[in-house]
Amino acid sequence: MFLTRIYLNPYRRGARKLMRSRQTMHAAVLNCFPPGSLDDAAAPRVLWRLDRAANSAGKQGSPAYALFMSSPVPPDPSHIVETAGYDTDGGVVVRELDGFLDRLEAGQRWGFRLCVNPTFRDKGQLDRAGRKKILAHVTQEQQTKWVLDRAERCGFKILESADLGGELPVLEDSQGQRVDGKNLLINGVERSLVEFRRGNGLVRLSIATFEGVLEVSDPQALRHAVVNGIGRGKAYGCGLLTLARA
Repeated sequence: MFLTRIYLNPYRRGARKLMRSRQTMHAAVLNCFPPGSLDDAAAPRVLWRLDRAANSAGKQGSPAYALFMSSPVPPDPSHIVETAGYDTDGGVVVRELDGFLDRLEAGQRWGFRLCVNPTFRDKGQLDRAGRKKILAHVTQEQQTKWVLDRAERCGFKILESADLGGELPVLEDSQGQRVDGKNLLINGVERSLVEFRRGNGLVRLSIATFEGVLEVSDPQALRHAVVNGIGRGKAYGCGLLTLARA
């Protein structure tokens, strides 16, 4: 597995075009891979996420956006760099992930970032095929609970500030109350509603990005979550979980 980071230059027309359309970004990401290189049905799919670069705040001229991609083979993102990126050293970084994933162990603590499309099936509503209709969680409380409900099966738990021996920023709801009454180390850093046409249909995504601190409980399950993503909407920039030193 490979993790790629590409800084995007929002002053370039190509970057603005990519950032306006998740369909366009999806196509650009897939074009980083030669024909046939992703044909193995057993291989993980390509995931991507668009972040506001952590080092951009208050620094004039620093990259404002970063495109992250995870893939089973190394990409060739030259077309993105040429039209939307920075042609400088450090504009693109590609790192092999397998060694890192193999070293994951229970009890390790990592900072994380995760962009998801939290959804649920409503048994009271059926789609045209007669299946339970898929609906989106739209409030911060619902979206946070969705992540917490999936943490265990994905091989991790969200820590509380007491686990680290101090008070750190915590997620609060719209009334300023801590979620579930716990000092959980998870913050909703960005939320958005996205709509676009696909064929004759309309795609709606309720997207939430979270940051926090996790502890590994099941290394194998966490590897699966990192490699394969979490939740729906993976073609459109959702599902990618990245880890960094806490």
